[in-house]
Amino acid sequence: MTKINQPPANAFYAPTLLPAIEELLARGVTREAIEAQFHRSLFDLRTPFMRIPLMLSRRFWAFAQAQTNDPLFGLAAGRRFVSTATNGLTYLFDIAVSLESACAYFVRFFPFFNGHFQAQIVRENGEVQLRLIESGSLRAAPATADYILISLCSMLRRKLLASGLGRDPVLGVQLTAPGSEEHARAFRAPVQGSRQYLAIHLDPQLFIAPLTPGSQALEQTLVELLEQTRRNSEATLLEQLSDYLIEDLATADWKQFCADRHLLERTAARRLKALGWRFSELLDEYRRYRAEDLLRAGELELVHISDRLGYSDVQSFNRACLRWLGCAPGVYRGRWLSVASDEVSEPRANLTARLPHWSPPPPA
Repeated sequence: MTKINQPPANAFYAPTLLPAIEELLARGVTREAIEAQFHRSLFDLRTPFMRIPLMLSRRFWAFAQAQTNDPLFGLAAGRRFVSTATNGLTYLFDIAVSLESACAYFVRFFPFFNGHFQAQIVRENGEVQLRLIESGSLRAAPATADYILISLCSMLRRKLLASGLGRDPVLGVQLTAPGSEEHARAFRAPVQGSRQYLAIHLDPQLFIAPLTPGSQALEQTLVELLEQTRRNSEATLLEQLSDYLIEDLATADWKQFCADRHLLERTAARRLKALGWRFSELLDEYRRYRAEDLLRAGELELVHISDRLGYSDVQSFNRACLRWLGCAPGVYRGRWLSVASDEVSEPRANLTARLPHWSPPPPA
């Protein structure tokens, strides 16, 4: 099989969010409010080959949590995924001859569908883990991890069920955020929270057991479909600008971006506006989410974070944080570090309630 080139880890396949969007619609969130988060219509988001920047993943999940007041929304949305989401990867997963083969395809192709993570199969001490390692330009929201993990657990169990085996291949789940009893019930497996990486622990015997008759021709057809999807997913101006911004927010400049790509500024601005954005808006969005990541990491002084984001002084950074987060950056960091140091057994709903709530911007 031909090796697929992985795209930059700053974008994701938009249709993968459709089950989560359907869950929001079922809870009474309006289509217009959802479309305002992407600056795109739901029809556009259903378009094959549509890839959009990871910033919009963070924006969507923050909006979903604010609209539902449900810190475990990702679990509910993930339950919809297996029953409603169909793409080349889910088909390929289903027809693979074993869990080992299915997970190998997942590792190979998953970064195309979700740029937040690289997947790894790890065998050590007689155990098997399917790990998801953060690799995106922005960190994934905890709801994103819930959404992916419960979807994947459902796909693994469905594969065993379709093969007539009554055993559960999922032995446990690891989260990077604090776990909860709700997680254990949703995953139907023991959960360990506050770990270094996300992982699903798999039964090593079931992992290699033959499950379905092989169909090499069908597998090759699906692999070619995935490669065709990649080839037809050319980066838009929005993706190119996002890649440019996240590389160095401190020196980001519209004129320089256009000059480097031999674009007329006025023409490029019209093209970007047709995609729903202005340069200043996109710069502000990336500054906001990078600020959250850097403040939560707790490694840099505020003045250094301000410099990295391209602000001329800390006062300007403070004003931006008040607008984004509802509090000064030092206050936000203190609250976050306090939450992170609490016992992992505390329900995430209690932890989240102590952080500033995100308020969605008005529609463009």
